[in-house]
Amino acid sequence: MNRCYLQKNQQPDTAGNRIEKRSLTGFSLVELMIVILIISVLAAVAVPIYRGSIQKAVRAEGEAALGSIRNEVRAYYGEWGVYPTEDLGQIMTQDWHNIQSGELDGNNFTENSYYYQGGGSIYLIGVHRGQVMDLHRSLNQDGLFQDWDVNVDE
Repeated sequence: MNRCYLQKNQQPDTAGNRIEKRSLTGFSLVELMIVILIISVLAAVAVPIYRGSIQKAVRAEGEAALGSIRNEVRAYYGEWGVYPTEDLGQIMTQDWHNIQSGELDGNNFTENSYYYQGGGSIYLIGVHRGQVMDLHRSLNQDGLFQDWDVNVDE
């Protein structure tokens, strides 16, 4: 047999017979490990970013409700010249605002999550962290938001 006419995947053995070579396809273990490593690194970067975005969205929900309460407090101040006097009271039990029951409810907080403390020329309104935030979020008379930990009945 003439060796010049052998097909691509065939080789002669020592007796001159054609032997077909099998071409192996697939991924090696090293290639698979590299892919797993790349996916792990991407996940390690993406998960904290995702959690941070979730935390920002939760805080934004609480801040939106605090803004509604702030508007009511400012309206009271505009009418009476002082802020309502309360000692860390729940918002919905107060008679100085027009916030209806259920208006402060959201995906992460209920109306019982918000509190108010004020009187005279200062006030502090806040939202309890509950199970969804690391710290309490509050808003003072200067319009400044603060994160803080406080021992308040939740």
